[in-house]
Amino acid sequence: MEEKKLPFTGREKIRFNVPPFTGREYEYVRQAVENQKICGDGEFTKKASHWFEEKTGTAKCLMTTSCTHATELAAILADIKPGDEIIMPSYTFVSTANAFVLRGGVPVFVDIRPDTMNIDEKQIEAAITEKTKAKIKIMRQPKRSATRPANVGETTGAAPTARPYIPIAAPLRSGG
Repeated sequence: MEEKKLPFTGREKIRFNVPPFTGREYEYVRQAVENQKICGDGEFTKKASHWFEEKTGTAKCLMTTSCTHATELAAILADIKPGDEIIMPSYTFVSTANAFVLRGGVPVFVDIRPDTMNIDEKQIEAAITEKTKAKIKIMRQPKRSATRPANVGETTGAAPTARPYIPIAAPLRSGG
């Protein structure tokens, strides 16, 4: 597929909402349909939850149908109150901010790194105030990138422990 260039700058357009494929998706859909389980608590959800728990060391992974639902759940679990500030990437779906704004939170946008398309962990510290309640990290990886998602260690250490770091996992590219 030919890359699209922005007029006047010659820079590549950011590819957005392009689904990744590994080549096995049709087989997985067939299996889910044959098992008559195409909703939340089927075999693939259980496998994905177990994999995520194992890889991250978390006690329990709550799978959702979308990143929007995950962000809304995170806002509820973080007990966002009116006036609470939430640090988030400037490049994200509007639903990332909406989940917190609907509960009275105030989004504080931090620029992204062009190599990962994720929040620039070096800019988080400057965005923290007394009203900062949480930091949101949308974990994604551009399809053409050989890099991994943003440095989680730097991101988690950027705010005092009283301010939770809330990772929201967007689909990673195959092999990512």
